[in-house]
Amino acid sequence: MKLGKYAAALVVTSFLLTGCGNSKTVKEDGKYVVASLSKDKKDKNIFADDIFEDITNTTSGKSAFFEAVLQQLMDDKFPIDDDMETDAKRTVDQIQAYYESQYGDSAEEQLNTILSSSGYASLDAYREAMVKAYQKSNFLLDYVENNFDEVFDDYYTQSSPREASIIKVAMTDVDNPTEAESTKLNEVAALISSSKSFGDIAKDYSDDTATKMNKGSLGVIDKTSSISSTYGSDVETKILALNEGETSEAIKGSDGYYFVTVTNTDKDTIKKSLKKDLSIDSPLISYDLYLPYIAYQSYDVKYSDDDVEKLVNSIIEEALKERETSRGGTE
Repeated sequence: MKLGKYAAALVVTSFLLTGCGNSKTVKEDGKYVVASLSKDKKDKNIFADDIFEDITNTTSGKSAFFEAVLQQLMDDKFPIDDDMETDAKRTVDQIQAYYESQYGDSAEEQLNTILSSSGYASLDAYREAMVKAYQKSNFLLDYVENNFDEVFDDYYTQSSPREASIIKVAMTDVDNPTEAESTKLNEVAALISSSKSFGDIAKDYSDDTATKMNKGSLGVIDKTSSISSTYGSDVETKILALNEGETSEAIKGSDGYYFVTVTNTDKDTIKKSLKKDLSIDSPLISYDLYLPYIAYQSYDVKYSDDDVEKLVNSIIEEALKERETSRGGTE
C-alpha cells in the first residue's frame, strides 16, 4: 500500500466529490486535479494539495484523515469478507428483534429515532458501519495475537482485571419487597456466611439468568467492562474494589439485590484464560482506545509523498502522547 496526497485526499473526500465533475487522474501545473466544478461555463479545478491542506489543519480533520488512512490499510490487509457481513447482519437482526419485542407496532419508528440520534440515516447505514467495526476488530485481533505478551502486560497494569461472580435476588419493588423476597434475600445472605460455595449458591438461588447456570460467573471484569449498564454502578464499583476471595454485602439495585465476589486476580491465570478464548470479543481488543495507532505502526507502510508520511507520523505521535498523559505520564 502506497499513500500520496492524491490518494489520501481522495480517500477522505470521495463522498464530497461524487458527481462534482468529470475529472480524471490528471495534473495541472504539476498538481493533481481531484475534481472539476463548472460554473457560468467556466471550469474550476480542485487540487489534491489544497484539499489535503484544508483537511489536515484541524483536529477533527486530522482524526478523519488518520481513520481514512487506517481504513485503506485495513482494506488492503483485512478486506471485508462473508464472516464480517454475516456478523453484522446477525447484530442488526438481534437489534430489530429486541425493538419488535419491546415496542411492537412502533418498533420501526423507535429504532429509526435511535439510529438518527446516533448519526445513522438508516438501518442499512448502521449495518455497513457494523461491517467496518468487525473489520477493525479483526485488524486489532491480529495485532494482539502477534504481540500478546506485551499487550496483556499493559492491559493487566491499566485495567485491573479480575474474575468475578454474582448472585441476584430479584424484587418487583426493591423499596417494598414482599415477604417471600425478603426471606430469600436473608436466606442467601446466611448461606454466603456459611461454608457453602458462592458458585453453588448462585446456581441454586440466583435470579440472574445470564450467569445462573455458570455458577454466577461474570468472567473477567476490568475497568473497561461497563457492566454498570446491566447491574448498576454500585455493583461495578464493588467488584473493582474487592480483593481476591472477598465477597460483598447485599448491594441494592434497581430491580433487586446483588452479592458479588472476586474469585481470582492472579495474573498468570487470567492471562491463560484470555489467551485461550482470544477473539474479537476479548477485552484486549477494546481496553485501549489508542491501540489502532499502535497496530498501524506495526506495518511497513510505504508513502509516495513525504508530507503525507510526516503528517501520519505526527498524528500517531500526538495520539500516543495523549495516551501517556491520560495514564498519568508527562508529555
